[in-house]
Amino acid sequence: MKNEISLCMIVKNEEEYLPRCLNSVKDIVDEIIVVDTGSTDRTIEIAKEFNAKVYSFQWSNNFSEARNESLKHATKDWILILDADEEIYKEDQELFITLFNSELDENAIYNFEGVSYSGNYIDENNKTVNLNPRLFKNNMGIHYESAIHNQLVSSENNYNVICEDVKIHHYGYLNERIISTDKRNRNLTILKEQFKENPNDKFICFNLGNEYAALGDLKKALEFYYKAYDKFEPNTGYGFALVIRMVYTHYTLGEYYEALNLSDEGIKYYPYCTDLHFFKAEIFKALRKPTLQIKALQKCIEIGEAPANLKFFSGTGGFKAYYELGNVCSELRDYEGAYNYYVEAMKAEAGFITPIYDIIHILKLQSLKVNEVQEIIKRFFSDSSEDCSMMTQLFFKEGYYEAALECLGRCRGITLTDEMKAFKLKCLIRIGNYEECIAADNFNEETKGYSECLMYKIISYILIGKCDKAKVILDTNRDTPIYGYDKKVIEVCRQLVNLFTKEPTSTISKDENETEYMNIILEVWEIILINRKYDELAVAVNLANLVDNRFALLELGKLYYRNGYIEIAKREILRSIKEFEIYDNEGLDILKI
Repeated sequence: MKNEISLCMIVKNEEEYLPRCLNSVKDIVDEIIVVDTGSTDRTIEIAKEFNAKVYSFQWSNNFSEARNESLKHATKDWILILDADEEIYKEDQELFITLFNSELDENAIYNFEGVSYSGNYIDENNKTVNLNPRLFKNNMGIHYESAIHNQLVSSENNYNVICEDVKIHHYGYLNERIISTDKRNRNLTILKEQFKENPNDKFICFNLGNEYAALGDLKKALEFYYKAYDKFEPNTGYGFALVIRMVYTHYTLGEYYEALNLSDEGIKYYPYCTDLHFFKAEIFKALRKPTLQIKALQKCIEIGEAPANLKFFSGTGGFKAYYELGNVCSELRDYEGAYNYYVEAMKAEAGFITPIYDIIHILKLQSLKVNEVQEIIKRFFSDSSEDCSMMTQLFFKEGYYEAALECLGRCRGITLTDEMKAFKLKCLIRIGNYEECIAADNFNEETKGYSECLMYKIISYILIGKCDKAKVILDTNRDTPIYGYDKKVIEVCRQLVNLFTKEPTSTISKDENETEYMNIILEVWEIILINRKYDELAVAVNLANLVDNRFALLELGKLYYRNGYIEIAKREILRSIKEFEIYDNEGLDILKI
């Protein structure tokens, strides 16, 4: 007889995430059990649209009680556990079906790999992984304990643990999600109550440390981590994660030697935990010990990806290690070694394209001819319009503006968007093709990049000595309803024209923390400097006097440096230090040259 699956979930106000979750499992489960703990949105309605059996449960500040309630209603042979903010991708659905059609161990709890994303959006390079118990036989006495970060246990405590390659993607730690659910404060409240009742429970201390770390109170986090680490038992399920979190917390605090000692301790317990070796490399990087950094990274590659029960970060035994090796080789000016490692990083992780930006940069540092750089970079791309568009951005970033225009021209088969047309003007003005920039079609004021296109035309007129024409553009657009960033661009342009026509200027901003005006001004300076219009630049630098930004001289110095004017760069950075006491590591490094 065919085994059947009950999906068991607990939910509250999950209308945004629940459809995606249920869509990903509707074809692989036979019953959906949803225990609702007080939703006030469309959660229940959405669940019923998927033929779920919905039960209400009075929230008691205890996740295990709610989860055990969901298990009570399951009628099928096996139980699958998911949260509403999780999803099983198509390839993992197929893995799950293959697993379920095999001879399952009825005395086992199957652990799947949870992939948790953090930050502002789903980023494959910003995720952590951990094993979670997800699949087990029904009516075997298996249940949940602990009010939060609950643990699945068996009343007989005689089950097997089996780890499978099925991945479950979790979005609960994305910034927007954490804020909307007030997850941190909720978790902290429950854990503090647990700690009062059981101050010696190390798992509670571990989880309290995690919550304080997430809230940015790293000292408090370490306090609880060390409580959990007292009389350390490496066979504890969360043991390796505890060591990693302690290492990471010390590292974040700049306590590198403490982090290093803990890494070495952890490696004794978990020699195949690649993440610990990777952190050693990061610590050596911070301590400026490249030889030891390289050795630690090579150890990561030797070990490879850690086994599932010792994996916390993804890629430390593969693409991340190769990428960091590329970076350290680049720092040491071993450009051939850097190139090879960057290529290996891209091979190791499909879709990891960051190294291509580093590759083009080291090619530029080697003073290769533009056509040679183009030939090398083209090897990594197809002739598709999407790839041509990406190469356009790539060449632009490194200052190969004509190559960027050529790539833009190869985007055949598609109509250039307004954004791409604006990017074309961005390139044209930087190669001194002012007439074509001026002649470009006017954009609708609602177009993204509208104000910047006006700026490029205004600067073009200034650089060919036709300030009156630049003023006409401003006068023509005086009554155009523009707001936000666009308004700031136009205001900078207005004062720029006033400087060149020797008309009275006015202060642009008195907010010393305002950065958008400064970024606009920096682009104006960059365009004029790239075109070697030094007399015009001498006028345009007076824009700095119209913003109360103490970083202006420092940023101007960096701009000179990026364009090869080393001595002038040093002069401006020194002025920044003397007049405003403003500097940073990048500026200090320039002074050492």
